[in-house]
Amino acid sequence: MYSVRDYCDMYLKYGRCNGNTLRTAREYAPRHPSRRPPDVNVIRRLDGRLRNKRSALPTANLHDSGRPRSDLTVAQVNARLQRVEEAPEVSTRALAREMTSSKSTVHRLVRSERLHPFRYTTVEGLKPDDFQKRVAFCEWLLQQQNTYNGFIAHTLCTDGSCFTRDGIFNHHSCHMWSQVNPHAIRPQKHQEHWSLNVWAGILRDRLLGSYMLPERLSGQSHLVFLNEVLTEFLDDISLAEIQRLWFHHDGAPAHFCAPDGNTKRAMCTVLFLVASTSDDMPQHFTIK
Repeated sequence: MYSVRDYCDMYLKYGRCNGNTLRTAREYAPRHPSRRPPDVNVIRRLDGRLRNKRSALPTANLHDSGRPRSDLTVAQVNARLQRVEEAPEVSTRALAREMTSSKSTVHRLVRSERLHPFRYTTVEGLKPDDFQKRVAFCEWLLQQQNTYNGFIAHTLCTDGSCFTRDGIFNHHSCHMWSQVNPHAIRPQKHQEHWSLNVWAGILRDRLLGSYMLPERLSGQSHLVFLNEVLTEFLDDISLAEIQRLWFHHDGAPAHFCAPDGNTKRAMCTVLFLVASTSDDMPQHFTIK
């Protein structure tokens, strides 16, 4: 399916190519790489519709569109589409108010251009220098895998997650069917707070954990976990395999607390802990 703007650009290119449909199809695709490239039949039918019916859209599209778009002129349509292109987050209500149009007119216009209101996806907030560090870590990991075959298979990837009492509530996907409004509620932001700090690890196809960490993880409590809890999870793994094991922390602040000498020696009785201190590398702990 092509939008009105697509057909307009095709016909402009068709005119520049002196009515040569094959040349038009060849030159249109490189100029608009993100669009669906037309073939000669699409361009030929477009020329026929404009000459005979004075409409760029195929007849099926006109029937499917229901009500006519509006009495907007081409300049008014282009102005509204340009506003959407400049500010993709604008709402149909705000656009209608700015352009002195009805909300339904604006809504039909954007739908006729095959525009959809896609929703945001929340991601982890990163610092500006985190991106380069993550790229450096990935490059280092690939280099280790190429140098030592099976390196990734001997990496114990770990992570922790905090589960609060409120949980996660999606207003768009949660509903209650009823003939009358039940005025359903879901309590949140309780006055009494509590949470669960859960740790788990993955080694190849094996899941280690889960384990409930303290609600507030400190460097000392994390060291206790490494010395007393982690060893129990590794009981089923041979000593030879442990000696080749790399331990990947999840990067929590408690993992970077520098313990004193006695603590370091106690830690070495379990496994030798090495921290990357280079500014050019991500701060990830490994056990080697």
